[in-house]
Amino acid sequence: MRITKLFSNFVNSEKSGGLILIVCTILSVLLTNSAWGEGYHHIWETKLGGGSLEYWINDGLMTIFFLLIGLELEREVYIGELSKIKNALLPIFGAIGEC
Repeated sequence: MRITKLFSNFVNSEKSGGLILIVCTILSVLLTNSAWGEGYHHIWETKLGGGSLEYWINDGLMTIFFLLIGLELEREVYIGELSKIKNALLPIFGAIGEC
């Protein structure tokens, strides 16, 4: 039962998504620059439903990702940390600085 509780705590943690992204990024960079790099590149060119796997990730999953980010941002502005102008000033000026 200890492993189940450990897994449950990891999945429910706010850090878990970031840790998974970092591990996958490091793994991807290592695979790309290894002897298996050519095969790894061909995985992304695999045809799947009329488009490559890379196409479905870029156009499909990234669309869903940014939709969820937009919904989360909207929630934060209306009822979350960014609902007070004092807390929202830094992200606002950061966004203006990016323009």
